[in-house]
Amino acid sequence: MRSAVSAVPGAHRPAARLAVTLAVLLLGGIVTAGPAAAIEDPTRPSGRVVYGPNCTDGFVRIAVTNGSEPLTLTMGYDGVAAGPATELAAGAQATLQGREVDWGTTVVVDVAVEGADGPEDPLTFRDYTRPTEADCAAVAPPTGTEPTTSAPTTTPVPTTTVPTTTPAPAPTPTTPRPTRPTPSPTASPTTTAPTTTAPTTTPTTTPPATTAPPATPSGPTAAPTPSGPLGGTVSSGQVSPGSVVTVRGTGFTPGEEVTVSLGGVAAPLATVTADELGRVEAVVQIPQDVVLGSATVQLLGRASAASTAVDLEIAAVQTRDDGRGAPWPLMAAGLALLLLAVALAAAAARRPRRDDWASPGTPG
Repeated sequence: MRSAVSAVPGAHRPAARLAVTLAVLLLGGIVTAGPAAAIEDPTRPSGRVVYGPNCTDGFVRIAVTNGSEPLTLTMGYDGVAAGPATELAAGAQATLQGREVDWGTTVVVDVAVEGADGPEDPLTFRDYTRPTEADCAAVAPPTGTEPTTSAPTTTPVPTTTVPTTTPAPAPTPTTPRPTRPTPSPTASPTTTAPTTTAPTTTPTTTPPATTAPPATPSGPTAAPTPSGPLGGTVSSGQVSPGSVVTVRGTGFTPGEEVTVSLGGVAAPLATVTADELGRVEAVVQIPQDVVLGSATVQLLGRASAASTAVDLEIAAVQTRDDGRGAPWPLMAAGLALLLLAVALAAAAARRPRRDDWASPGTPG
């Protein structure tokens, strides 16, 4: 009688588990290889928006830096080319400019990328809106008008009439003619000396000069009083260098000039005039060389000295480089391999060999 060796059921299941584990690891490596390669891809270009549409013009400019391969870059709006194609050598830099955006129009900015093997994934940026022509005209300072300056008021100097004095003519000295003496028989002849009259002179008196009294200064002018509570808002709490933002304020004196400035920037962004309700509105452009981070927009009334501030966040617009795309053919092949491995493992687990279940003592 032959002795049959009884095999342990499921003896081949560890091999199936190993096959499934290897297939899962293979698929995980394929899935993670795509994004990792995209992040570390040195051939991809990068860029940031350095100028946006505003009241002066509607152009958009992007500073780009190429990767390690020559590429052709074309700036576009809403997926359509908006500027000329620019060829960049490896590591080269350039500033791309699209066509002028029309008044009140919003565009999504992107840069098409084309390499030696054809088109690649574009660089995408956020949308930009140019203010309407009416909004810009409402906040623009008037042109061709000079401010009217009132002439200073001067207190008239009183006029003093000086009396006219006619000098008396100088007297002419009178000398009497000598009288011939009459001879007398009893007396010796005598001669009478001529008599001279001294001239009289009338002194002329000059009146003292009269000094005009000093002008009396006017009393201090009271400062205008702001109307209503002070406050300020901005159209967007986060902006990028070169972009435009609308700043609004309330509570200023009607008719006074209000200066809009940005912390850390020496020159004011704009100067506007408050309306009859003390409100102001200004469309300003953020300077391109501004320091990134938290900033403050200040509105200051020149006549009332009323001031209010609005917080603002300035951040660079950077592209999200997604690489050349996931390697879908390779991922599909890995998935097919995984399914095949799972199917084989399941079949091996469900179909044990015939001799695994042979009873002891069964004749051979």
